[in-house]
Amino acid sequence: MSPADLPPDLLSKSLPELLQIIRLGTYTTDILDAIKKRVKELWSKKQYGFTPDAKTAKELQNITKSDAYRRMEECVGKTSYLNIVKLGLKIEDLSYKLGSAEIENIRKDVFNKYGKDGINILNMGNNGALLPLIQYLSDLKIKNNYSQEGMLNHFMEVIHDWERITIFHKTENGIDGLTDTIKRFMSSRQELFFVFAIGSAGDQAKKAISSLSNDDTIHEQGYTLTLHLREMDQKNRVHFGWTFQQLNPFAIEKFTL
Repeated sequence: MSPADLPPDLLSKSLPELLQIIRLGTYTTDILDAIKKRVKELWSKKQYGFTPDAKTAKELQNITKSDAYRRMEECVGKTSYLNIVKLGLKIEDLSYKLGSAEIENIRKDVFNKYGKDGINILNMGNNGALLPLIQYLSDLKIKNNYSQEGMLNHFMEVIHDWERITIFHKTENGIDGLTDTIKRFMSSRQELFFVFAIGSAGDQAKKAISSLSNDDTIHEQGYTLTLHLREMDQKNRVHFGWTFQQLNPFAIEKFTL
């Protein structure tokens, strides 16, 4: 018996109400088993913002054992946003389904629970930016011994400003186009920004950024540069991510909570 087969009066009950029914044990074994499955569904929806199928739920649980997830947890501590980070780390495997009713429902539920910030995290996973971001956050915390509270605040700022502080380079933009964009970001004194590129676009980006580094433009503008190189994806494309951070001694204060 599946949860969908439960009588409407049971199907409409809340998680605490169903747990109470299980404790009392006043229904048949089949109904109680279906109620237990319904409890798992409701718990998953509370945790993730949607109800994953059994396969996806198991994969999301496995992600908690991954190096990337553990590094993120060490950075920001226990936070409900780690549930969306799990989805972001998994979403690349689901990207071929994006646009389907199932994925659109996930995005809708995540938006309802976490707002635009939650969608930004999903998008990070979809475009390969989440792993470089986790590496940046982890390196930042280890290097400076910042507190988890301070790192969580910084993570939330990055999520909130994501569209404004990221450059996703495509081959049609060309090397000169990317060079001009990076110079514009630095001239505007953007404290932190990221450049991402995949495959052949990454090769272009390497040339543009290497040129800016070799002629000392990046240093003269008062920025540090870090490359985050990711392994090949399922399409044998290398993902690149660069972090440009302004050398600003006053920016350190917000991490030392």
